[in-house]
Amino acid sequence: MNPGTVIDVSILVSVSSLLVAAATFFANRKKDIQQDSQGVLKANMKLDQICATTNETRSDIKAINSQIQALTERQIKTEAEIRSIWKRIDEIRDEIKEEIRKENEE
Repeated sequence: MNPGTVIDVSILVSVSSLLVAAATFFANRKKDIQQDSQGVLKANMKLDQICATTNETRSDIKAINSQIQALTERQIKTEAEIRSIWKRIDEIRDEIKEEIRKENEE
């Protein structure tokens, strides 16, 4: 081998190594991109699921608030009725006391 041939072979080996390295780099890059896109897809699916769950929770909270409001209104009415009943009981008791007092006076 003469010195020119050795240089040509070394250049050929260097160029071949660069081509193999570039091919490996792009192949790995393609795999990385696919893995990244799969990861992004999984993350998006999880975010969609979280969003749906949040919407369901929000809907449930609105329903619970409506039930609480209805129960509060019912309680207010019941308390008003109870006050009215006690007031009537007091009136009847006073009437009975008055009748007993009148009977005792006679």
